[in-house]
Amino acid sequence: MNQFHELMTIIAVLSGGVIGLSSLTSAQASTYSAKRSRSVKVVWRKSMKRHAFHGTTGYLYSQHLGDRYQALKTFPHTTWYTTKHEKLLVKQTHKTRIYYQVTSANGKHTGWVSRRYLKQGPVKRTKPARSQANAKQSFNAATVNQDFITQLNRARTAKGLSALQANQLIQTQVSNVRVTQITTNFSHYDRAGHVIQQGLFKNAGLEHASHGEVLDMNGVGKTNAATAKSIAYDYQHGNDQGAHWQLLMESQFIYYGIATKVTSNGTVYNVMNVMSQPF
Repeated sequence: MNQFHELMTIIAVLSGGVIGLSSLTSAQASTYSAKRSRSVKVVWRKSMKRHAFHGTTGYLYSQHLGDRYQALKTFPHTTWYTTKHEKLLVKQTHKTRIYYQVTSANGKHTGWVSRRYLKQGPVKRTKPARSQANAKQSFNAATVNQDFITQLNRARTAKGLSALQANQLIQTQVSNVRVTQITTNFSHYDRAGHVIQQGLFKNAGLEHASHGEVLDMNGVGKTNAATAKSIAYDYQHGNDQGAHWQLLMESQFIYYGIATKVTSNGTVYNVMNVMSQPF
């Protein structure tokens, strides 16, 4: 509903001389038809228990059908609750119809609608398909990193090697810097041909050691564990015939820093820097 919607109040004389008052918010002015109003006769009108219905065909009317308001198709996600019902006789055919007075769940809309257009029960809410943006919300870099390290260290232990240990300097001064760099320059080298990570290790005061670096560009998996598994698979079976994985399995390396980042287009970048004991 926008700011041009009109609030209409309908006062109707009910059987027994009772005056009823109801309001209906409408996107368009009601259509009044004296002919339609005279074409039916009220057989009875009673209160009824509260039942939930939904529907997308038919119209909302005033209680004697004189005013026709909005079509139910404009409320595809609305649940309607009954308050009264009435039996109308169509004079021309001598057939009767049952109409329910219904009110929307939020209380903003009300009117009378033919029972044949209503379906039993509240409207079913369908879950919207997960957008790529929503899928990314489940991505957790820390979890991906931990899952990957668990896989890597399990493989190292199986070969009789010591598990790699996290190093704060490598993490903050090298890997966290590199993961941002590789989103625009997916390479170990800068434009001058220099090995980028060597300079970062030197700036961190860690130049007196052996260093190694592996890079991966991947996609977001259905779960963080799946993303980590995919990264590990690339390192083991990539175009370099598993050279990245072999580097990570070298016995000389003791410390590591790892960083993973997902970009707005859903690309996952991973970098892992390893280092031996300084000498």
